Amino acid sequence: MFKPFVRVKPERVKLRALTSVPRLAEVLPVVRLSKALPNWWRNLPATFEVNPPPNPDPRMPPLPQTQMSAKHCYAMQEVFKSGLGIPLWADHLISVSPDGRAHAIAPGKAMPGEQHPPAQFTGMLSSSSVHFKFNSPWWLVADRPMHFWMCHPFYHQRDPFRFHAMPGAVEYHNQHSTNVNVILPRPAKNTDIEFAAGEMIAYLIPMEDVRVDLVVEEVTEAEIDRVNFTKFITARPLLFNRKRNKDKETA
Repeated sequence: MFKPFVRVKPERVKLRALTSVPRLAEVLPVVRLSKALPNWWRNLPATFEVNPPPNPDPRMPPLPQTQMSAKHCYAMQEVFKSGLGIPLWADHLISVSPDGRAHAIAPGKAMPGEQHPPAQFTGMLSSSSVHFKFNSPWWLVADRPMHFWMCHPFYHQRDPFRFHAMPGAVEYHNQHSTNVNVILPRPAKNTDIEFAAGEMIAYLIPMEDVRVDLVVEEVTEAEIDRVNFTKFITARPLLFNRKRNKDKETA
């Protein structure tokens, strides 16, 4: 029996991006990468012309002179199609010393960043690297559990050796922080590294085939505290929320 073709619409997941920093949601919001394509990608033609070498075998068809550019790369297309980007929310100046210490200054009231004790990740980094964590003013809230792959914003950062955002699987139903851990080069002498507000600091790639409905909002600090209420209850909010939500589902 003939069955008509039915297009299956992807599941939709609502993701709220919340901040209490005045006008940040308007000026430098968390953004869909499809709305924030890097200039080199925008300007890249779909094809380019080459001068192929003479065909060594006349029985073979001539080599094409028009070839496809990276615009046809499926892997890149999918990043820009489904990914989200976190632009840096303020100018940062990070001072890095040869002994591995990194100290940042930035506008605003909050501490701009910090370092985890090296004992937490013994053996992870070479002696030429330094860890630093950007303390983000963004809190993400998903209406159901799903994972995103946080990773380096490779296609927005033309110098891959200036810094590298550490990758990891994150979810925003049971926890909401968007702090970005990065690796910096360890200098031979005291060095300042400048980061500009608006430059892309991390990608978030959905790890499911869903449509993410991104809603960016400026809210009060009281609302942020309501989202992160477990910090007033436990030192392990992620585990607390997972158990609490699981209990609600089985109740």
